Amino acid sequence: MDELAQASTTAFHTLDAFNGELAGTMMPSVEQAIEGHDQAWEALVSTNDDLRARLIGQGVKQPEKYGTIGWDPATLLFTCCVELTSDKRPLQLGETMTRERFGRFPFGDGSALGYFLEYIRPNRSITDHDGESLYNELVDLLNQLAHGCEEAYRGHTRFEDGFGGMQIHGFLSAQDVRRLRKNLASRAWTASYDEPLDGGVADVAKHFTTLLKAAERRSVGVAMRTHR
Repeated sequence: MDELAQASTTAFHTLDAFNGELAGTMMPSVEQAIEGHDQAWEALVSTNDDLRARLIGQGVKQPEKYGTIGWDPATLLFTCCVELTSDKRPLQLGETMTRERFGRFPFGDGSALGYFLEYIRPNRSITDHDGESLYNELVDLLNQLAHGCEEAYRGHTRFEDGFGGMQIHGFLSAQDVRRLRKNLASRAWTASYDEPLDGGVADVAKHFTTLLKAAERRSVGVAMRTHR
């Protein structure tokens, strides 16, 4: 009963197919445009035909002029960077059941990724430098996905306060997805002995890896997004 009540009140977390390279370029351009300096945004749109076409396809008449778009930063970032299928629908990663299991985890705020980050530890049976490096890189990539948008702008939440409660917490490039999947498959980490859910870390790793493999097969990056 407690798990059902918790699941009905927490936000749903999705791992979206995302153009992380474009997002990394867009974020500082949007930030500068918000502060009244839109030269970088104009240059970005003028030199990226795909971005310009997507904005026009969404009804934006002058995509080079940031002030005419009228969307919040999170909505703009998601609309421009979410990967689409040939019929212009968001590309889905993994099977429905996997997305559901990952999307609303029965603990805390419902974030499987947050739980995983809190309850993994370095595998002390691996004492060489490579093991330590793999673990540190794993944690860095996980934090980038879970908190990258906030950390990039010193605690600002401009990309985490979108229309309808949408929050983009962070994203990874296709190359980073490959690195993260490989690090998850390594023996550099282990579950904490005091994790509150028996097998919880292992369950998250299973579903998270499945979603990352789906992104890797498609050669796309990913974004961590929540919505209600």
